Amino acid sequence: MNKLVRDKIPEFVTNAKFRKLNQDEILPALKNKIVEEANEVKDATSEENLIEELADVYTGLKAFLDFKGITEEELLKVVNDKKAFKGDFSKFLFMEKS
Repeated sequence: MNKLVRDKIPEFVTNAKFRKLNQDEILPALKNKIVEEANEVKDATSEENLIEELADVYTGLKAFLDFKGITEEELLKVVNDKKAFKGDFSKFLFMEKS
């Protein structure tokens, strides 16, 4: 396995070892968790599964923000600034190599 798991997983999984990460291990583990969950969004096979995986991405992102001491307000300011400057993804434009 070797991955970051939710806090209550040790209550359900009895055939694995668990340990608390040291400070230097947390940031890479959070980055890997967000990538892992984003890949699961990509591979979702139903609407219910998609929502579940999006929730996992959100939970991983929230843990990352909390660890780094970044408030949701700070993040949303950057989101809105980028949106004002570059737009968002609402027009579903796809750039192709010319």
